[in-house]
Amino acid sequence: MNKKVFIVLLLVVFMLAQFSMASAAAVSGDASITSIPAFLPLKQNLDVEWAVSGMPAAGTKYLLMWGREYPSTTYDVADCKQVEMLTGLTDASGAFAYDFIGTNIVFSMSDGDVFEFTLTVDTDTCAGAPVLPAGNSVMGTVTIDNQTPAVWGGNPPSLSAANVMDHTVACNTFEYWAVASDRYGLGADETYSGLVSWGETINGTFAPTPPIGKAQDTLSWVYTFPSTASGQWTFYIHPKDGANNSGLIPKIYRLTLPIEPQELEDCATFSDVSGHADEVYIRYLATLGLINGFADGTFGPDATLTRAEAATLFEISNGYDTTSLPASAPAGCEFTDVAASDWFAGWVWQACADGFMNGVGGGLFDPNNLLTRGQVVTIMNNVANTTPSAAT
Repeated sequence: MNKKVFIVLLLVVFMLAQFSMASAAAVSGDASITSIPAFLPLKQNLDVEWAVSGMPAAGTKYLLMWGREYPSTTYDVADCKQVEMLTGLTDASGAFAYDFIGTNIVFSMSDGDVFEFTLTVDTDTCAGAPVLPAGNSVMGTVTIDNQTPAVWGGNPPSLSAANVMDHTVACNTFEYWAVASDRYGLGADETYSGLVSWGETINGTFAPTPPIGKAQDTLSWVYTFPSTASGQWTFYIHPKDGANNSGLIPKIYRLTLPIEPQELEDCATFSDVSGHADEVYIRYLATLGLINGFADGTFGPDATLTRAEAATLFEISNGYDTTSLPASAPAGCEFTDVAASDWFAGWVWQACADGFMNGVGGGLFDPNNLLTRGQVVTIMNNVANTTPSAAT
């Protein structure tokens, strides 16, 4: 091709491009995003509902969606998606899946990023030369949440099971205490979508009640079996967050064992615990012999606990009874306000010897004073980090 012909062709291409740019025009009317998810997993389609109104009835128009990563001040044609071709319509609405693949956005997406979207109506397509929307034109935002919920769980050792996944039942109640968090590993200022469901799968002759204690970042589950429960059953949870992220491995609560009659037996009860928030746990611990009620058949679920009573409770759960407690204070556990004749003396001395509880200073144990919240936390930390002696 000679030089003159090449230059002429180049001029023609340039003129056509200029004509295309000049011919593109924004169409009068109102376009809006009517619904858009607040959160989105990484590099997935964004489902957006839209509406347009007040456009001229004649001619062909193109509804375009634009995306950009915050805090960019301009929109980019490379991030434009054609939503709809509108012919002879003044009003329209619908849904569109904005595909991130093939846009500039997809290459920079990471957890916690915020993206802004807007709509325009134009006489040209994204592939042509549409009019860019104004920099302050934002109709919806989406935050990338790629954080998979973390899950922890456990259940009381009500019955023995050869398989660790064969969690058993006590007090006719399934007591798997699960906690799930969508912000585990995130900083305090990082955005997350929050938990929305357990994502449970159930097979068997029962149906559980909905989760109780549902909150933005923690969940727990306690429910009672129907008396007709029988045979083998399986129960899974697969917690999901607001961006539809879920754990890769579901938590299995029961694997192979059929329901046994003793699992459906009632636990001990008291006349004042029915309907109490802690009823299940009170009855379960009473059945294990760790706690007792009063002679009149009450438990006093909202009564307070003294330091001496706490020492007794922890050491009963450690396997001790009145016959196996020390008869005198072990070294380092002598308290001037604990006499050998006190009913709690052996319990206090043993709790001290095991490292569960210490004195309050000045040679005192303060056995009859109430536990503070700080002392409870300290005791629980001591229990978790101490290997105590066990009753034989």
